[in-house]
Amino acid sequence: MKNLFAVIISLVVISSCSPTREAGSAKGDSHKEKKLVEQTAIRNAVESKRYIIKFDRIYNNFGGMIELIPRANYLIIDRGKAILNTAYVGRQYDIRPIAAIDIHGKALNYAVTNNLSKGSYEIKMKVGNGRSNTFDVYITITKNGYCSASVSSLKIDNIRYSGYLVPIDDNSDTLQQSGNSI
Repeated sequence: MKNLFAVIISLVVISSCSPTREAGSAKGDSHKEKKLVEQTAIRNAVESKRYIIKFDRIYNNFGGMIELIPRANYLIIDRGKAILNTAYVGRQYDIRPIAAIDIHGKALNYAVTNNLSKGSYEIKMKVGNGRSNTFDVYITITKNGYCSASVSSLKIDNIRYSGYLVPIDDNSDTLQQSGNSI
């Protein structure tokens, strides 16, 4: 009799401690709303051409993969301005060895293709500084912010990167030069 009483009390305690169905659905709704807000921010960033792509992996043409540090490997697009700063591993067609790509310039021939069925964007552009240094950049951005990029030039082979998109706030000036005023 005591065992039956202990079993009934333990079932009552367990059922009172378990979350209700409404609490579980409220968590799911807030997660869906948060995801929708992130997708809207990514869409607005791509359409306004104000975003940072932080690269976390580089893929070699011969099957290798290298983990990168995202704060040191990035592509910044701020309206017409562009900064491409990332590591490079692969063949090179120049006298001097190339270990990294670092170019501050403009985003030329910027074209966005919206794939509504997949919910992704395809971006084609040239990043150049007006001289002979131009890089062809092809980017695919999913609706969740995952990015796949391909960079090529006359001096290097085609190299692939993956990373994630971070929208730039409209209130901040990312590429504005800061210096001492005299």
